[in-house]
Amino acid sequence: MPNDILIVGAGPSGLTAAIELYRRGYRPRIIDQLPEPSPYSRALAINPRTLKILGPCGAREALVRRGNKIRTARLFGPEGELVKIDLGQLPAPYDFMLILPQTETEEVLAETLQDYGGTIERGTTLKSLHQIGGRSQVVLTLPDGSDQHVSPDVVIGADGAHSPTRHMIGQSFKGSAYENEWGLADVEVETDLPLDGISVFDRAPVLFALFPLGGKRVRLMSDQADILEHVPEMLRIAEVHWHSTFKISHRLVDSYQSGSVFLVGDAAHIHSPFGGRGMNMGIEDAAWLAWQISTGRTDEYTEDRRPVAHQVIESVDPSTRLMASERFWAKFVRRTLIPLYARSHRFQDRFLPVISASDTPFPPWLSVEGIGSGDHTEMETLPRTARHG
Repeated sequence: MPNDILIVGAGPSGLTAAIELYRRGYRPRIIDQLPEPSPYSRALAINPRTLKILGPCGAREALVRRGNKIRTARLFGPEGELVKIDLGQLPAPYDFMLILPQTETEEVLAETLQDYGGTIERGTTLKSLHQIGGRSQVVLTLPDGSDQHVSPDVVIGADGAHSPTRHMIGQSFKGSAYENEWGLADVEVETDLPLDGISVFDRAPVLFALFPLGGKRVRLMSDQADILEHVPEMLRIAEVHWHSTFKISHRLVDSYQSGSVFLVGDAAHIHSPFGGRGMNMGIEDAAWLAWQISTGRTDEYTEDRRPVAHQVIESVDPSTRLMASERFWAKFVRRTLIPLYARSHRFQDRFLPVISASDTPFPPWLSVEGIGSGDHTEMETLPRTARHG
């Protein structure tokens, strides 16, 4: 069993890996190159699967207290509301999507890690990583500029889409990128629009979305970089807290493991934010890997986790392109076929599992620890390792 574990990156995935390892009796070392946490928040959604995963460690209650419970999603066309989806049909007790800025999610996870006795070594950079005889030889640059040579039993790369860990082990990151930049903004709004749910506006050639953060504060997202120039008429911006741009890519590594080095979260997969699966999938990667480290099943990590990312990418890529397309057929689908389909039970049966992440294998250790899925369909998708372990 490994005794010396190094986690590179203190975002949600890295923090979850550290917490879940501490919970199992390990004392991993977690580093991050930033001297302070980033004040800018990209990921927002925390789905029911993640709340189940973060229950045993004690983080769930704090997240739910701080977050905004969302039970409605609406699609608006040029003439008004086209679709209203009742997220309250998700299985209890997590019959909602939790909206919480990533910065606050990281605060909760960092506090949880501290409760277990862990600390984040900030301002510490992964300078080099080589594997010799199946063991990692690592050079870290410490905050004072000096180098430190270490040889951990396990290295977990949780260092994001531009992952130095991934580059150093020579893993390719195959996929494609959208050409145009998208825009983000956190603002205060004045509006008669209900701020009790997610709203998506089909204003082709502009796609616009609103995510309520609580009170009059909302997150805006658009396929236009100059997002504040394309705000729907029913919204009046009272104050801008911050705004930024980003590009969407869909990429996936061939293997999540190279020797004793493992990749989690954005270091292994990136995709469109539609569906809110990115951060959640990274948290699940990290918790899954911690369980496999503790049970000696790390050789099954790629087999268990890569198909999940592949499935999500295969779903959100065409969905994103459909929602952002200006073509006549795409607008016909969005404005005519989707509203008809959304009235059927089949739509809810297919859509809600994607949103809640219950369309992918249920975490085996939660069943062992007595935390049920709350949904038999999740249990039916248990992976080979869980069925026979």
